Amino acid sequence: MRRRVAIVGLALVLPASAHHGQDFLVAIDAGVNRPWEIRTTFGGEFSDYGNFEENSLIHSVILGLPNNLTLINILRSADDEEGSWNTLSTTPMLQWTAPSPGLGGVMSSLRFAVAAGWEISLNGGRDHRHDHGSPSFVDCSSLVAIPPALLACQLANQNAANHTHGGDGHAHDGIHRHGQSHGFLRLVAELNPTPQDRLVFNTITVFPEDDAVQWGYATAYRRRFDDHWATGIEAIGDLDANGEHLLYLTGTVYLGSQFSATFGAATGLTQNSPDFTLQTLISWRF
Repeated sequence: MRRRVAIVGLALVLPASAHHGQDFLVAIDAGVNRPWEIRTTFGGEFSDYGNFEENSLIHSVILGLPNNLTLINILRSADDEEGSWNTLSTTPMLQWTAPSPGLGGVMSSLRFAVAAGWEISLNGGRDHRHDHGSPSFVDCSSLVAIPPALLACQLANQNAANHTHGGDGHAHDGIHRHGQSHGFLRLVAELNPTPQDRLVFNTITVFPEDDAVQWGYATAYRRRFDDHWATGIEAIGDLDANGEHLLYLTGTVYLGSQFSATFGAATGLTQNSPDFTLQTLISWRF
């Protein structure tokens, strides 16, 4: 219990973006940094899969370049349940934001971008699979004469089965290749229908080293209420109904134009998703 409390506290106090966002947690926006402007983010993520947990810390450096280009490098260190924090990767990434299409009305704010990069495992390309063996089931046969107790016993067994994540251990697949060497491409669309509202949508393509091409999505909405506070909702998942899908509620605090902190809590929407995830992103421009 103490370990879980410590991990949750770490995710809230030392944050960053595990999915390579800039202003959002899991979606990439179409924003452009001024040439040679530097921005850095710090953060962390805690995910609970029922019978194991994952934790990560991330630091990224974002450099604005001429011609609407942005160069990003992300360093990720993770504890993938073994307590050793020996999963390490670096992700160079380049983003180009297209010129405004020049539409009128609400669509005048529409922007498009393309982001591509490669996550490089720095510790041998581990497959990030956790083998927890078969779940422990209770023999309910002796409770047949006591229907409420029998039902409770069966529900307990069902819950244990639901947390096996396939029975062979949990492996990140689909677009969720944390800690594995892979390439990725995101097509980004962003719309600001009002000065207070932002809508972002990403299509995600992942190129694993030893698997077929994978597809997914990320989307985000944020409402800014004043100079200091915004709330929003984000989602990320595979283009597979049985893949990993996460839905986030987020809050963002702004301290001037150079510093912001976003906090998010997510629930998994499928059996292969985490039961819940806590994630944060601290961003500093200088």
